[in-house]
Amino acid sequence: MSTLLHISDCHLFGDTTRQGYGAINPQLSLKQILIDAFKLCENISAVIVTGDISGDDSLASYQHFTILMENHVTTPVYVIAGNHDNNPHFDTLSAYHLVAGKPVELGDWQIHGLDTRFDGARGQVDTQELKAIGKQVTENSHRHHLLAMHHHASPSESWMDKHDLSNADAFLHWVEEGIALAAIIHGHVHSPLRYTLGTDNPVPVMGCPASCWQWEMASEFALSNEQPGYQLIRLHDDGTLTSDIKRIKII
Repeated sequence: MSTLLHISDCHLFGDTTRQGYGAINPQLSLKQILIDAFKLCENISAVIVTGDISGDDSLASYQHFTILMENHVTTPVYVIAGNHDNNPHFDTLSAYHLVAGKPVELGDWQIHGLDTRFDGARGQVDTQELKAIGKQVTENSHRHHLLAMHHHASPSESWMDKHDLSNADAFLHWVEEGIALAAIIHGHVHSPLRYTLGTDNPVPVMGCPASCWQWEMASEFALSNEQPGYQLIRLHDDGTLTSDIKRIKII
């Protein structure tokens, strides 16, 4: 069994003293998550961050992220871009990038990354990236496959749906073609959404809490009272997986 620490939506600022929504300092909350997660689970195999590393497009925000990873993480770190990472500074994290067609292996599992950056806060899947992932899945049918992306793949029935995937139907069609995915994980909505995609062989999809402030899944913009969080995903050798949502208490 491998254990994956899933973090998302860090929204770090160049100014490490700056607070965001809910008077939360995203630098301090991410640091606390890393400390708490590795204290809770000593056998974490890897860390994956599903986008929105930066909250202000600054070079310094990515430098702060790198320092936090170097100081508090002892396992491999993999990162995919979010809509807030649509800037040249994101490329400074190239050593961490999880790129479509180049999955990482954790035991009997392969972890795939899909870049859904598009226009502003909206996302879009790239058909060439889907083909690259599909090729890897087909050629490694003896393994189990987890796909990581930033945007949610199905309506959340909240105000965040105006920041959805512009071609969600194309993505759903790709999933329904029978791509052998054990699960999909994402961020973006600052909430641990749970749903499935496809009808004949439904694929479970798991959203992740933000490592900073949380959104209320309501029709109008609202901040949730939930604390920053993360999820621990346990990848079992038989191709099943389990996930636990963890929250921290802001000190």
